[in-house]
Amino acid sequence: MDILEQQRFIFGSLFLIPNKLQVIVDRTLAKHELTAKQWFLTAMIEKLSQSSPTLMEVAEAMGSSYQNVKSIALKLQEKNFLVLEKDPEDRRVTRLRLTEKSADFWDKHQEEGIQLVAELFSDFTPDEVASLYKGLMKMNQKLQELE
Repeated sequence: MDILEQQRFIFGSLFLIPNKLQVIVDRTLAKHELTAKQWFLTAMIEKLSQSSPTLMEVAEAMGSSYQNVKSIALKLQEKNFLVLEKDPEDRRVTRLRLTEKSADFWDKHQEEGIQLVAELFSDFTPDEVASLYKGLMKMNQKLQELE
């Protein structure tokens, strides 16, 4: 397979893999009445290392629209996993805060996530993981340049 064919395969895979991952994670979380997107939203809130990031900050971190993230957040609020709060200094800004229920749930189910990731990478050598990591970091940088 020449380099162009490999690039095309990678390009197509970058669209296909997220869809397959979402199906697998949705299936895994269905018993808890949660979705992959809801998990991802809570993970992004934690990653931002703030007690209450803004809805816009989370949307940008997820690479998603404000409206899409708000929709997911409202569903999580209904399940008492997070709270949408108006910023006291600027009432036009909405902040997201994870609840104790959310923290307890993800702590309790952390092992499931670890097992899923381990299974996904079970056929990879450490060098292959490092190469994939390096390649995806470069791809992310290039995509940021193109935005």
